[in-house]
Amino acid sequence: MHNKNIYGIIDSLKVSDGWKNVFKKIQVAYYHNFYQGKSNNVHTWRYGQNVMGLKPEDRFKFFTAFNFFALIFGPLYYLAKFMFIKGLILLLLEIGLIYYYDFPIAYLLILIHIYTAIFANFDYFTKMVLNNKFIKENPDYLSDIVDDNFVHKTMKTESHRNAFTAFVIIFILIVGTFVYLEFAKDAKYKELINNRQKICKTGAECDKIIKDSTINIRAKKEPLYFEYFNMGAAYYELRNSQAALQALNQATTLKPDYFEPYALKGIIYTELKQFNLARLNYEKALKIYPKGKFLYYLLGSSYYKEGKYMDAKENFEKAVRAYPNRSSYWEALAYTKIYLRDKEGAKNDLLKAVKALKREDAIKNAAKIEALEGYMMNLK
Repeated sequence: MHNKNIYGIIDSLKVSDGWKNVFKKIQVAYYHNFYQGKSNNVHTWRYGQNVMGLKPEDRFKFFTAFNFFALIFGPLYYLAKFMFIKGLILLLLEIGLIYYYDFPIAYLLILIHIYTAIFANFDYFTKMVLNNKFIKENPDYLSDIVDDNFVHKTMKTESHRNAFTAFVIIFILIVGTFVYLEFAKDAKYKELINNRQKICKTGAECDKIIKDSTINIRAKKEPLYFEYFNMGAAYYELRNSQAALQALNQATTLKPDYFEPYALKGIIYTELKQFNLARLNYEKALKIYPKGKFLYYLLGSSYYKEGKYMDAKENFEKAVRAYPNRSSYWEALAYTKIYLRDKEGAKNDLLKAVKALKREDAIKNAAKIEALEGYMMNLK
């Protein structure tokens, strides 16, 4: 009697027959995994039990929540189904990830879509069934004995679930590997741009790298562009700028889309005060690697030293948007605005630089903070 009532409630909902069938499958899973689990005093699937830990005959129930359209549209699907709270949270999270796309963490939005694909149906079940006024007032109806015939009928149509499980696992592993590789690439590029990555630490080490690379180049060991880059980086550590540039030019000639030599050439030309050439190389590096927002500060510095303050301001603004906690970036933007006669804007940027210094270490940066605050007071 009661069992018919819960299915009768689902049948009375203003949703399609397809949704009613999905809700009934989820109701089966909800009962078996929540009420039986609760009575047995174990952690249930609804509270995070490992799906693969379920019995084979129960494992399919987890995937009754898969929704292809939710996979494609993600948080927008939630909003379309009037599930506003979770939909807005997920949408804001996606917007945040996309905004900070300079880090490969933006690719995690793919995992958000996978989340919505798996849980959208159950969340919709929660909204339409569990939050139904009658069910809220009579929660015992959810614990009725489920229709065994419906369970067996459903299980006969779930033979593809193992294949789908394998697909989801493989897809997540591929996405995770891609994200990891992107993180590694970003970290490598940042170290290079910040001049922290040293190919060799002593003169003897650098000489050995140059010797080995020379032998490999003569033997035509591929990839040759990599050997030329190693040679150029070693010459740079030995402070032989001209030899470094010659080797790096060979690397970019052999492989024009090779990012690292352009970035290192930009650093070398900056040290040689050839700011126009430094700027050209930073621009080429950005063209190859558009996500490299950490290059905007160096590019802005080149424009600044050339006296091209509007271009410098544009690049510094991109830098502070990407890295709002870098005090030096705010300072550079402020000094550029002073040249552009925007003293009020400069004050605001210096204030942000001070706040960044305080967040970093107020005691250690006390002298710098005092200097900037004094400079702000003198701006009229």
